[in-house]
Amino acid sequence: MIRQEELGDGVALIVFDSPGPVNTLGAQDNVEFAGLIDRLLADESVKGIVLTSAKRDFLAGGDLDQLRRVAAPADAIAIVTPFLKALRKLETGGKPVVAALNGTALGGGFELALACHRRIAADVPSARFGLPEVTLGLMPGGGGTQRLPRLIGIAAAAPLLLEGKRLKPADALAAGIIDEVVPAEDLRAAAKAWALANPNAAQPWDVKGDKLPGFAPQSAEGRMFFMGSWTRLHKRSAGCDLASEAILQVLHHGLERGLDAGIAIETRYFARLAASPDAKAKIRTLFVGTTDAKAMKMRPKDVPASKPAKVTVIGGGVMGRGIAYVAAQAGMQVELIDVSDDVALKSRQSIAKGAERDAERGRLRGGTYADVIGRIRATASYEGIASSDIVVEAVFERADLKREVLTKVAAVARPGTPIASNTSSIPITELAGAISDPSCMIGLHFFSPVDRMPLVEVICTAETSDETLARALDFLKNIDKTPVVVRDGIGFFTSRIVTTYSSETMNLLAEGVAPQLIDNAAVNAGFSLGPVSLCDLVTMPLLKDIFASMRGDGQRIADRGSVARETVGKLADAGRVGRVNGNGVYAYDGDKSDPWDGLAACLGTEPSSLDEETVRERLLYVQSLEAIRTLEDGVVARPIDGDLAAVLGWGYPAHLGGVFSYVDRVGAAEFARRAKDYAARFGGRFEPPAMLLEMAKDNRRFHEL
Repeated sequence: MIRQEELGDGVALIVFDSPGPVNTLGAQDNVEFAGLIDRLLADESVKGIVLTSAKRDFLAGGDLDQLRRVAAPADAIAIVTPFLKALRKLETGGKPVVAALNGTALGGGFELALACHRRIAADVPSARFGLPEVTLGLMPGGGGTQRLPRLIGIAAAAPLLLEGKRLKPADALAAGIIDEVVPAEDLRAAAKAWALANPNAAQPWDVKGDKLPGFAPQSAEGRMFFMGSWTRLHKRSAGCDLASEAILQVLHHGLERGLDAGIAIETRYFARLAASPDAKAKIRTLFVGTTDAKAMKMRPKDVPASKPAKVTVIGGGVMGRGIAYVAAQAGMQVELIDVSDDVALKSRQSIAKGAERDAERGRLRGGTYADVIGRIRATASYEGIASSDIVVEAVFERADLKREVLTKVAAVARPGTPIASNTSSIPITELAGAISDPSCMIGLHFFSPVDRMPLVEVICTAETSDETLARALDFLKNIDKTPVVVRDGIGFFTSRIVTTYSSETMNLLAEGVAPQLIDNAAVNAGFSLGPVSLCDLVTMPLLKDIFASMRGDGQRIADRGSVARETVGKLADAGRVGRVNGNGVYAYDGDKSDPWDGLAACLGTEPSSLDEETVRERLLYVQSLEAIRTLEDGVVARPIDGDLAAVLGWGYPAHLGGVFSYVDRVGAAEFARRAKDYAARFGGRFEPPAMLLEMAKDNRRFHEL
């Protein structure tokens, strides 16, 4: 809803107040806004206009749910055209317009602010300003690619447009995208005063003789900028980031023309992106999926909300330190336990070094360095567990060691305290036998580095209580993690699927496929790192152990025509450890790597004639097929959960949307047909599951259009 109020002295106030927690702009909102602007500009009694919000934030942007449902570019153009026209009328209508930004303004919300003659932000620490559309496979569609560079220059605008960077009020002021920051209580008064003091306000790009700040696209500096940007983009995304490509095109071609011509170019590219499968997949997974997960929709509704004040983390390794650190930044008291006081203290000191670096870079949350580190107590004693609201075990990935620790925890923890194990594959049911009350046991599978990776896989056993699940999710909410709830089983969801990715890599090597071809196939599909390089990072001995641990439940993971275990065993037996020793599938010399010249002899292979497309499809298909089996088994409850886990957990290509979205993109019938062909050629692991065959009959989808 958009309503008009009065600030007095002829200054009109436009207030955005959409239904729901945040303001968004859909098709009808754009029409309503355009009509209101027309009326206010035509009203001679109106001397100026101020735009603000009735909610905590200003505007979150366009209605993404509406946008992801567009069927063709023309549909997207129809949505944004009234908004675009309103913005041009607003900035050329002869009356001063001020954006009174009471909180966050992103995407279309910030594009609206850019069209105003003055942008005044409230001094609210949580506020962020920027154009993050690229992170969802989109680009600005409200003139952002044209107004922002005309305001601050191409080089300064690039990180906001191409990386989706969001700036705090002070940083936005320094960058020149906000004109003034004032106390929140003074915001409307400051906006009104400026409007009355500047009756002839105009945008710099509408003033005759205005030049683009910095450099022009066709200048020598401009040519260097775009050449470097294209090179970096290709190296980073291998042609999978269509949104960044479109932004660079629009910047290059649009900024050489006038604003109106530039916006027309932007609109065409925006519309094509909005109708693309890449954008639809990204919006569904990274926006809808993340929003649902963070809203804790899997949380039992009848359990009262809790806010943990103290957490105990057992194990001061990489994962334990990471969990302790994020909890301390969230304001919790942390008991960090290790085998001795000295070892625990060294772990705390390691956390402190990281916190010091983050403080220097302005990335530390939860107060000062002293505040955060002061919340962490390092000890070998288990006594503090008695006053903890949740306990997270993060010791070495050995079932016997974990059971030993959990038994000690259960002996001192208060009844009903959630006891979580951070494990990537050990069944939680197996660990729950170590505690007297299995209903308190739950798995929390964090990803490394903990302070950077948003996903946490939450594993429930058949005995995990609603209370335990709810309190574990409350803990994750307080440390700002994105949870995906799954059922217990070998490898849960993420490790089970990732194992198929690594095992198929070994199968390809065993068939004589060149390591570079395998890696290139994955990188060109959108993975940030090729799977052979990934296996070398994991190391062959560890990979051998992982493959062995994933057997069971019909030996579904490691077998069915796979020779992965035998292949990795040959490499390990040959002393090929991995990158850490400089001698994996690749031979390493610093940052340089070449395939080991003894690989074919070690594996007994001849060169393969498989093409890159087949290799790429095998790597993608084997993951999706196993994902469907997890859905059949009830490990994941919803396809969206699996897609979110894939993209956030192990870097599955975001533009494909995830393991289930990929099947939808191919089509169930075609996917099943190709899977049958691969099963006949390469082994039964490609045999389509019953669920897929049933979906293929009428080409059903995992996700609605």
